[in-house]
Amino acid sequence: MHGLINTLLSEHFLPFWVLLLVVLIEHYLPWPDKFHPITFIKILAKGMQAKVLFAERNSKRQQKMSGALACIVLLLPFCSILIVIKYFSEYPIFFEALMLLVALRFKDITKQTRRVTAALSKQKKMLARHALSQIVLRETQKMSSLGMVKANIESILLRYSYQYCAVIFWYFISGGMGALTYRLIYELSLCWNNKLPKFRHFGRPVRHVVNILQWLPSKLACLSIVLVVNINQGTKALFQRISYQCNHLFILNLCGASFGIELGGPAYYEQRKVLSSKCGGNRPVILSDNIRAIAATNRATWVWLTLYFMGCTLSFLVTR
Repeated sequence: MHGLINTLLSEHFLPFWVLLLVVLIEHYLPWPDKFHPITFIKILAKGMQAKVLFAERNSKRQQKMSGALACIVLLLPFCSILIVIKYFSEYPIFFEALMLLVALRFKDITKQTRRVTAALSKQKKMLARHALSQIVLRETQKMSSLGMVKANIESILLRYSYQYCAVIFWYFISGGMGALTYRLIYELSLCWNNKLPKFRHFGRPVRHVVNILQWLPSKLACLSIVLVVNINQGTKALFQRISYQCNHLFILNLCGASFGIELGGPAYYEQRKVLSSKCGGNRPVILSDNIRAIAATNRATWVWLTLYFMGCTLSFLVTR
């Protein structure tokens, strides 16, 4: 027993205990948006919008170059400071945990989802649209109750894959520094989303980088949700052509099929209609599906923690 405890407390398992602690802290400890470091990054990114609007008169190539340089200018100072602090720190594991805690932020999505659900249950559509607008880019002013629930579920599934599971994946690969760097790049891609006309070319370089970084972890995240919801229905969607058009549709089609609900369809961004294929199951969404989606992500998180523990165990056995 004493040997087992020493093994579990060894350096091979230390990243797992850090991850478990951070997951619990992120889930239960409130951290207001205005005091969160990622909010500061968003403010800086939005501060560059004046430059973006000016760049709209430039060529497509110039806008793409400006977008790539803007990403580097914003991230390089932060990453350099973090590297220096970690290098000279007497307890680098503390900064690993802190960087992971900053990167692993998903509680605001579930909080807004519960607000949307509560408002719709009381037929307060204006309040529900306002709460939903905090977590989606699309226009919400004219959305029906059904449209709001569908958009909310899509936001939960996509953001869980991109800003939670992908962070854990890059933490496993490259530690807290890698996880935080990925999260910052992802946040820039949201601020300069190329679905919006003014960022169509400016936001494309960072979008390409994010697509590469998200490709594998988003697949694993989607499969973890399918595993805890309905593996039979979800795996059938693996053999459908629509699942391989893009990461976005892979997640929505497999998760929607496992829930048995229809997702996708057209959406409006700055009064511009963007068409998207309908996917997933056949049943229209209902309000209770919001809570089902949150519960599924909570269960899927334990799948990720189990897999991470198994990875640490394998690392320990290989290096013995």
